Amino acid sequence: MAFLPVKDTPDRYGRISRWLHWGIGALLLWQLGGMAAKILWGHPQWVQAWLSTHQPLGTLLMGLIVLRALWALFNLRHRPAHVGKLAKIATLSHLLLYLLMLGIPALGLYMTWLGGQPFAPFGIPLFDGGSTQGPRMMQARQWHVWLGWTLLVLIVGHAGMALLWHGLIRRDGTLSRIAGPRRR
Repeated sequence: MAFLPVKDTPDRYGRISRWLHWGIGALLLWQLGGMAAKILWGHPQWVQAWLSTHQPLGTLLMGLIVLRALWALFNLRHRPAHVGKLAKIATLSHLLLYLLMLGIPALGLYMTWLGGQPFAPFGIPLFDGGSTQGPRMMQARQWHVWLGWTLLVLIVGHAGMALLWHGLIRRDGTLSRIAGPRRR
């Protein structure tokens, strides 16, 4: 197995970028999976247990995404470049992913505050609830939900492009830059 640097290089993403990419991806799928389970099966105890992790993990996600965005900016000159005809689309879609990943949890915090609820993820009080503002809270909630499903569609598109376009059709090594080389 080849040595994997900590920082990104023009050839591949480093250990920190990979850890953040796959860790955030797993947490996002956990978050979205919980919401899908609620829609499909309602509120049985196992779904409630799953949903009880939504706010604390959303807070963790927001922190990791901020770290990931800062790390990406710090490594910008060294990261593998998007090349080819679709480079601008790839850049814009990644920017949109980052904006949604930051905006959705921010909306969740705003929604919680507008609902008059205190927020203490992992038992750490971050804020007391504001005065309840039902209509504004419901509007923030609608945006949070719709942007969450939009993020899911973009994640599926992101994975699909990586697997199908880069992995099977072009076989250009893009997928191995973040996933690692194929084992033979």
